[in-house]
Amino acid sequence: MNIEIMVKRKKISFIARDAKTHFAIRVLSERTGVGTSTLRAWERRYGLLTPERTPKGHRLYSEKDVKLVEHILVLLEEGHSLSAIARQIKQGLASVEDDDRENQAGVWAHYLADNLQAIYDFSTERVEAIYNEASSLYPVDMVTERLIEPTLTELGNNWQLRERGIGEEHFYASWVRNRLGARFHHAYSQATGARILLACVPGSHHELGLMLFAISALTRGYRVLYLGADLPLDQVSSVVAQSGSRAVVLATRSDLDDATQSQLAKLSTSLEVPVMLGGMGSDRALPAFEAVGGIRLGSRISIALRVLAAHIPAFSTSERSISRSVS
Repeated sequence: MNIEIMVKRKKISFIARDAKTHFAIRVLSERTGVGTSTLRAWERRYGLLTPERTPKGHRLYSEKDVKLVEHILVLLEEGHSLSAIARQIKQGLASVEDDDRENQAGVWAHYLADNLQAIYDFSTERVEAIYNEASSLYPVDMVTERLIEPTLTELGNNWQLRERGIGEEHFYASWVRNRLGARFHHAYSQATGARILLACVPGSHHELGLMLFAISALTRGYRVLYLGADLPLDQVSSVVAQSGSRAVVLATRSDLDDATQSQLAKLSTSLEVPVMLGGMGSDRALPAFEAVGGIRLGSRISIALRVLAAHIPAFSTSERSISRSVS
């Protein structure tokens, strides 16, 4: 057999085998919920990841990297810093230093204090810089839960105590909407997974929490059909049928009255896709809604995303294989 043909066949065989076991950074991001820029920062600044490289220099990851990132996320949730996590992994230590948690808590306290001062100064540039720094190092869910949401809570609770309190709250809420809108459009162009419909229940006009959930869902590969605030529930069935959405995620900050809960229960029984409810209004039991298969997500975005994935994964096994082969 011609030597050149043999070499080509071996090369093709290697590539096919490699495609089954390795995948691009976008796939690792979708599977873990950690943005590609954050994964690169973990590699560059902390040496937490050491991907293989293609001949052209593209990063290649494996199942081992998925487990490693998931381990890092658990340690971050426990309050450890990235520097301490990096030391544990590099030195093969059994655990992270206990006193490191105080340092990590201080990181977020520092971010929050700086963010509030930037808002009090009406400095868009500083608010943007703080967000960019935090989101380059930490998963978007964590930035949401430990920076954006605490900032919104602080402004909402204390606006009456400050001379410009209403203006400060409006300033930051407007920045969040604009920033998330830009990120949404960028992330949507990259998403190829299951389509989910997102909206607020009738009468609910506070959609920032839903927008934050949408960004995190997009990071995991979901294609988000975002319909925003105050959606009439009688519109949902038709939209689902036309769009091919595989789940409906509704949100509310307030407790549901009996009439709205009854409407949600009726919607859940009429659709062949799951209906889920998130936001603070879903933190308590909803007997009528849950009795017919409705799913409560709760107000914590990271937990809500796990519940969503348990019912409707962003990618099926076959879709994941296709995603790997074209990455």
